[in-house]
Amino acid sequence: MTQLNAATFSAFLLTSIVLYMLGFFAFIPPWAVFIAWACFFHMNGGAHRNQAFISTITHMPLGATAAWISAIALLNNPFDSALGQQLWGPVLIGAVIAGLARMSTIQLFSITPAIIYGYASVFAFTSTTGLFASHYLLSLSFNNALLAILSSTIIGASAGYINATLVAALVGRGIMKPSKCESVIRE
Repeated sequence: MTQLNAATFSAFLLTSIVLYMLGFFAFIPPWAVFIAWACFFHMNGGAHRNQAFISTITHMPLGATAAWISAIALLNNPFDSALGQQLWGPVLIGAVIAGLARMSTIQLFSITPAIIYGYASVFAFTSTTGLFASHYLLSLSFNNALLAILSSTIIGASAGYINATLVAALVGRGIMKPSKCESVIRE
């Protein structure tokens, strides 16, 4: 089977299965699972499954954790003035993003876009669900954006790994060639 046909079949089959299974776990945001799945392939998961899996489950959670801390800090704005109220969010988030970008000098966290996927996912979760509040962010439930996004990341990276493994098996190779659908990260 060609790699394109194998990727098409695998995408159809696994997407159907994952969406069906997520129907039983409404507290897991499917869109976040697919962001992590795409991140896996952005990390060159087709050619380097193990490395991509580890990179996805280290980079996205770093960004998600930074966003969760940022969200708590945003809700506890220390400034009383109108200007302080208005500048607190942009300056805080700008500083955190700059710090995350600076972490690219550390080999373990060298792929800034993957970190930002995790960061953005937390704010997407809180803003679209109305859960941007301290009592949700500090709860031990899936209303807590950090817990929901961390779970989604693990599920998505795992789905990506299974996807890459299935495509390789259908093609008859242990490792796929990088496709047009994924980035090739040079080491």
